[in-house]
Amino acid sequence: MATASAFLCSPTNMFTVRHDSPPLDFGVIKDRLEELLEAAANFLERDWPPRYSNVDSARIIFYTRMRLVINTYASFMWLVADKPKDPLRKMLVLSTPPLVRTMFEELMTLIFLFHDVPALIQSYAMTNYTELDLEIKHAKKYHEHKPQWKNYIADKEARLADLAINLALSPDQITNPRKYIGRWPTPGRMINVVKAKWKTSNDIEFMEYVQSWIYRTLSGDTHLNFDGVIRRGSFFAGKELKAEFGPDDAKAKGTQNFEAFRMEMVWTMLTLLLSIVSEIEGHFHFGLATRAKYLWIIFEENSDLSNEFYEARYKAMLS
Repeated sequence: MATASAFLCSPTNMFTVRHDSPPLDFGVIKDRLEELLEAAANFLERDWPPRYSNVDSARIIFYTRMRLVINTYASFMWLVADKPKDPLRKMLVLSTPPLVRTMFEELMTLIFLFHDVPALIQSYAMTNYTELDLEIKHAKKYHEHKPQWKNYIADKEARLADLAINLALSPDQITNPRKYIGRWPTPGRMINVVKAKWKTSNDIEFMEYVQSWIYRTLSGDTHLNFDGVIRRGSFFAGKELKAEFGPDDAKAKGTQNFEAFRMEMVWTMLTLLLSIVSEIEGHFHFGLATRAKYLWIIFEENSDLSNEFYEARYKAMLS
């Protein structure tokens, strides 16, 4: 049975902030980080490497995904910012785990794609046919008899037919895309695919490490498993906490836990962002290594999570 004390004393699940160094003034590195993110997006858009020039849609997929990374980061920073003070915004920090999870998924996807960009981009595009086919099946199952759905279903079927032509799908792929095309893998399945197709890949250990450490907490926070409800919901249980612990103690511990949660999300986001840029630099060699290493050194001095990631992968990759 959950008690008020369980809600109040819930631990943070990931190491993030280091307490043996002075707090980092984010303003010191904000411009450098944002310029690095923008540079990565610009290089992907404007300096796409010739070796991938014939890979249909690859350039636009990579640079638009990076633009979405920047957009997600901007949304996140608005929610977690402590200046200017805004009491209406404060509790919105508790809505950030899904945004941070987006960065985790982007990192895993990049590592996965870089195993074979031409083949996997093609697979990425083809799985869109599978998803659209499943959407049409769902619409027909539940709404085909409704007149207001006829145009919607007809439009989707027309798009599906165009996709079959544009993707040059075989009769088997058209008839049974779930079997002959499949669906785009989740991060966990990406690891399984790499293990099956690229058994000697040096990325497997790191992918498993990130999946084990990051995914469990962010997934629980997003799907609101029991621990996720505790981690995010305890801050709304003020009445019960005051009754059990007294107003002063409940407020002090609640404030401490809230700031710990906020900083956990901040440092997880920053670490994943810099990891994404580092993966792009490690594969494309755009000349961003020195700028990325500068930030890694600052990050690892302030975050155990950043230190672990840098030592495990990016120190060597960017050298």
